[in-house]
Amino acid sequence: MTEIFWPNELPNTLLMDGLSVQRKSSVVRTQMDAGPKKVRRRYTASTKTFTGRMILDINQRMVLEQFYNITLADGVLRFNFTDPQTLEIGEFRFTEDYQEISLEGMFAISMSLERL
Repeated sequence: MTEIFWPNELPNTLLMDGLSVQRKSSVVRTQMDAGPKKVRRRYTASTKTFTGRMILDINQRMVLEQFYNITLADGVLRFNFTDPQTLEIGEFRFTEDYQEISLEGMFAISMSLERL
């Protein structure tokens, strides 16, 4: 696991409401000239992409921005985060920049994270 941990000032995982999870297949299928396709594993561990959101106040939004820009080098580095499904700590990284929408003094932050 990495040495970088998700900040304690932020919610420890994504909201379950609206959470989307996609598993990346680790299987390769090869079409044969005749008969069924040959199937093999490409690698032993597959990744999952979690797309969800969290609601933050202004101070938490600033913590997230600093964590993303400085600690994670604009989202490039990996970090330890709580898996929204299992609630176990795992190694994650951002798959794209997060998005934010202002909600009456709060911020709805949408993000896509990949569990490695």
